[in-house]
Amino acid sequence: MPSHRWLRSSAAVYVFPLIALYLAVTLGDARQFLQDNWRAGSVLASSAALGAFAPAGAALGVWEGWRLRRAGVHPGTAVRPPSTIMLAALLPALVGALLGTLGAYLTVALSLEGLPGGPDPTVAAVGALVTVAWTVTGFAAGRWLPPAVGVPALMVGTWLWLSYPAALEPLWLRHLTGYNEGACCDTDAVPDGRALAAQAIIAGALTLAATGAWHVRVVRPARWIPLLALPVIGVAVAVPLVRDLGPTVQRPRIEGLVCRAHQGVEVCVWKERRDRLDTVARTVVPAARRLTRTGLPMPQRITEGTADGRTSWRFVAAPRASATEVQMSLAGGFLPRGDLHCPNRPDGEDAAYAPVGAWLVLGMGLSRDQAAEQAGPNAVKVAERVRAQPRDRQLSWFRHNLASLTRCDVQPWEVTAS
Repeated sequence: MPSHRWLRSSAAVYVFPLIALYLAVTLGDARQFLQDNWRAGSVLASSAALGAFAPAGAALGVWEGWRLRRAGVHPGTAVRPPSTIMLAALLPALVGALLGTLGAYLTVALSLEGLPGGPDPTVAAVGALVTVAWTVTGFAAGRWLPPAVGVPALMVGTWLWLSYPAALEPLWLRHLTGYNEGACCDTDAVPDGRALAAQAIIAGALTLAATGAWHVRVVRPARWIPLLALPVIGVAVAVPLVRDLGPTVQRPRIEGLVCRAHQGVEVCVWKERRDRLDTVARTVVPAARRLTRTGLPMPQRITEGTADGRTSWRFVAAPRASATEVQMSLAGGFLPRGDLHCPNRPDGEDAAYAPVGAWLVLGMGLSRDQAAEQAGPNAVKVAERVRAQPRDRQLSWFRHNLASLTRCDVQPWEVTAS
């Protein structure tokens, strides 16, 4: 068949321009929430393209598979093996999805222009594999399902699988689909390879099973049982990889800091934010000096990376953050980021959180209103009462209540306004 007639006969040529328009609108809304790093950009581009093209690819696969069945093409002829037929039928859809994905990455690249690094190849590869898996699955299903049934079933079913687990328990369900938008990645984090591996395993198993189903010429249980078992085995292997993950697919980042000395203190930011290093250094070092008046020793390092709260303090130089917001982040760097569940605290597991935060904010010289905006007026009352006490007493109160936020055997102390 001439190439122009082959392309003209493919439904993908007519459907994918509309899907590309949908993708452009989706990315236009999501770019404003994009973190200033390529990992978040890669996840955004991959997930947006996956949400657009995988359901469409599954539906188009059903259409193409049924069209070939109706034409009497399957199970193939002596001169054209089934794999060649499948590739020829799906090539326009797969190429369209590839071009759309490249367009998504180009759109994200325009927002991240000037940042060091580039797209994460693993994230891109897993997203592409998931799109291929659902497209091939739809094609195999089209061998038996008429379009009136198969097209809506595969399109809606694929979309639900990609998007709906994010609203379900257990949390690890969301990490099996390949749709990671909203789950990764902050600038201080990197994708957790276990989630990507789990997604690749399931998508690979689904692709193999669907390809095998298309190649089977005689419907017999002995041939179908191994094919049906492949996705089940894939899920069984993937679930243990993600079972202990929380709501996100990221883990702390340990590389990529840029540092400089300012007034005897080393200040470090992530390399994506190196242009702000001088500005934030002039903000956080004086704020830290003001906080030392409460009795805390001056740190040797103030960093966006890992800090111990004693010789090193942590802050976040978020994009477009004001000097006040950077100082607030320095106060927040002392507070634990994870949740603590203590059954022996009926009055609240984190009762000390807001008062400690308010004490830190006031100690940096910020106003009472600014502290109340972050921690609440009651917490400010507690912090002001503590700040009226001797410095040693303040420091003991701070360290005790800070420990209560990470240990259930330490009870909060003097954290109520009454």
